[in-house]
Amino acid sequence: MRRVNILLGGPKTEYPDELSQSIKAIPGPWAGADRGGLYLLENGIIPEIAIGDFDSISKKEQKLLRENVPDFKKFPPEKDDSDSELCLLAAREKFNAQEYYVYGATGGRIDHFLINLFLPFDPRFLDFYDKLYYKSGTNTIRFFRPGRYTVYHENSMKYIAFVNLGPVTHLNIYDAKYKLDDFSAGHPVSWASNEFLSETIDFSFQSGIVAVIQSKDKN
Repeated sequence: MRRVNILLGGPKTEYPDELSQSIKAIPGPWAGADRGGLYLLENGIIPEIAIGDFDSISKKEQKLLRENVPDFKKFPPEKDDSDSELCLLAAREKFNAQEYYVYGATGGRIDHFLINLFLPFDPRFLDFYDKLYYKSGTNTIRFFRPGRYTVYHENSMKYIAFVNLGPVTHLNIYDAKYKLDDFSAGHPVSWASNEFLSETIDFSFQSGIVAVIQSKDKN
């Protein structure tokens, strides 16, 4: 399967505009983590998966999910994984897709943001962390393995940061506002507040993991 969409249970104010404007036009099946599954039902979409501890919704709402979602799983709040981790793993097991678009994951609580940012170091995600595409109303995050890439400007998100998660060698940023030539570091470094000069930015590196974060001001 090409694409799977995952909606997390963060505040609706952190969802990107495309969810409120044309969610039914987004291709691919859906999975919902915690309140995300309920939001999908409210918008006329039956998710293939609803998973989480559901501590933020009522028993009546949980019953609605249980009766309508083909794959419903409830976990106790005292669990080892976050709802987003559980949902990602369940979606990978069910669909084995080429891309996983994760909505609402990056703009809420800082602990949730950090859990999602450092997923590439969890052994369970090693084979598909570079297939993840996180989107919220103010940020997008993608992860890259060594190679050369072109990143496309996301809507009004004019800012871009390259974050090396752990050691990275020979990082080059070719055509952003602030270029970088053959940089290597043995520890995490964030190159924040870079900007697009055109619709694309090319970059490359030889080893490590790089997170690319596009963002915009909230107002």
